[in-house]
Amino acid sequence: MVLVAGLLVSAITLSTDTGATEPHVLAGFLVATGIGLRIEAAIIESRA
Repeated sequence: MVLVAGLLVSAITLSTDTGATEPHVLAGFLVATGIGLRIEAAIIESRA
């Protein structure tokens, strides 16, 4: 869900680019968080 939100924020800000970098930083943070959660879930699943 976080990956989709990050990509959605990125897509919206690219279509209305005003030169501000804050939305891109937010989108990158959301995507990085989503990837981290997926990796954590995979590690936990492999231990079980």
